[in-house]
Amino acid sequence: MAGRNNGHEASASAAGYLYQCRIALLSALKAIPTNPDLSISVERFDDVAFDQSGTPAEMIQTKHHIGKTGNLTDASSDLWKTLLIWAKIAKADVEAPFRTKFVLLTTGTAPAGSAAFYLRPFEGERDEAKADELLLSAADTSVAVDKQNAYAVYKSLSEEVRLSLLRAITVLDNAPDILDVVEDIRQTLYHAAPKEQIGNFVERLEGWWFGTVITAMVKKQSIPVLAIDQRIDELREEFKRKALPVDFKSTVPSADVIAALDDRPFVQQLRKIEIGGPRIEYAIRDYYRASEQRSRWLRQELLPSQELDLYEQELKEAWEPRFSSVVDSLPNPCSTEDKIAGGQKIFKWAEQDADFPLRTVKERFLTHGSFHILANRNTIGWHPDYDNAAQAAGDKEKK
Repeated sequence: MAGRNNGHEASASAAGYLYQCRIALLSALKAIPTNPDLSISVERFDDVAFDQSGTPAEMIQTKHHIGKTGNLTDASSDLWKTLLIWAKIAKADVEAPFRTKFVLLTTGTAPAGSAAFYLRPFEGERDEAKADELLLSAADTSVAVDKQNAYAVYKSLSEEVRLSLLRAITVLDNAPDILDVVEDIRQTLYHAAPKEQIGNFVERLEGWWFGTVITAMVKKQSIPVLAIDQRIDELREEFKRKALPVDFKSTVPSADVIAALDDRPFVQQLRKIEIGGPRIEYAIRDYYRASEQRSRWLRQELLPSQELDLYEQELKEAWEPRFSSVVDSLPNPCSTEDKIAGGQKIFKWAEQDADFPLRTVKERFLTHGSFHILANRNTIGWHPDYDNAAQAAGDKEKK
């Protein structure tokens, strides 16, 4: 049972951190049109915070509960943990509530008539004086040991400072959970890509965002809101109806992947014409990148298989006359060295000169990796006798 509880706590904690990241992204997206000069951070000034030149403008505490459970009663741990943080700020700097907004965003509910209820942003319901009265009552009557420090810090503030702090606080209850917030992000970005590709668009944006947040947390930095806007513009260009997003341009296959690909037919072809080790590693890298990229396009239905077939046919037809020309130029009789030299000549063209874009994608790894994909099937080859070797290998396998 203890192990199960630990696992639940770990997953809840992980969900909480991911929730912060997603809330930060959604908040930044909403800030782009109105406050593009702000920066946003996670776990720097608060769970999530907007700042301008290093000065917090809005601090957001996020409280995520699986299944949206959890209520912000007057004795709620979520409420008092948050108040402890903000009360300490107000105690150290009584002017802080006048220049910083404090937001408590929770998937839980603020019960009617509770202190948190009176701090929600609804006209006619907000009553900071009533909220203060209820909080002081809770602090005086509660015997919870884990909240005594929070009670003491809050009560140590003067009435004037308490009320100025509460005026700066907004409670946003019944917030979307970690899954629902993704839908909110999609709706915010619904014009950024074709309707059928919004899910893929958000997936790529989040992939970039999570990496950016991690880097910023390590360096204790904030992320300019406009950096998100710029990334959206870049992705928007990639997701135009005729464009294909490029994901694997800089991907480096692991040592295990390289080892697994080392005995593939396309590598054997390169060894047959005595290509050096570094160039074989480059070929494996391009093969891996092209294979992964093409698979993702097909899987996400960004590229019809028929279009990929036509692209491969273009590559094959570009290779055919060059291969035939080299074969025709070989002396008769032809030595092993002559055949190797001829194969190297054909491969050098594919490796260094061939340039065939697929739609708007004009990437070296795609052209060269696709040639290796064809060579791996023995559809094309480099050595003048590559097809004979392939036939021999096939005959041996049948036996």
